[in-house]
Amino acid sequence: MTSHVGPATAAHVARPREPMRWHRLARRARTGAVTAAALIGLVVLLAALAPFLGMRLVRLETGSMSPGFPTGSVLLVRDADASEAVAGDIVTVRRADGASVTHRVVSTSAAGDGVSLTLKGDANDQVDPKPYLANRVGIVLGGIPWGGDLVVLARSEGAIPLLAGFVSLLVLWAWWPQGRNPAHARRRTEVA
Repeated sequence: MTSHVGPATAAHVARPREPMRWHRLARRARTGAVTAAALIGLVVLLAALAPFLGMRLVRLETGSMSPGFPTGSVLLVRDADASEAVAGDIVTVRRADGASVTHRVVSTSAAGDGVSLTLKGDANDQVDPKPYLANRVGIVLGGIPWGGDLVVLARSEGAIPLLAGFVSLLVLWAWWPQGRNPAHARRRTEVA
């Protein structure tokens, strides 16, 4: 006896299943976590290597360099002779009271053994009241807005083991094999 099966109707055709919404959310969360871990790792690496390369990290305490570098930004600063600073550079200098100032150079002029620097914060309307006399300055190479909190955390007691554990967990989570469960493998092949 022969049996005849007619053409499949649209209702009976197997359609590939879309990944569940939470799978996509988990994938995005994993990508975000790995990106955050990479940024944390970069800041910690810069903090560790900067002194060996003649550089240092500076955390901005005020908003005078906003909007480019708001309060809490971390800047990578290279120690240089003050004569290297030119108009447009962002530099860090010491005031007479010992506090650091990080502002943009408006103009420079020779002054005795050093250089007279007229500075202005990007968020300020006027140049600083007095020029700064300096032999050495820190020339800003770049920065990460709001990254200073990571530097403060990295320099706190017990931070390195905490950060290492956090990054390790993120890496494990991101690279954890998912194909061990046959249902997971089946879902992946259906989607592909």
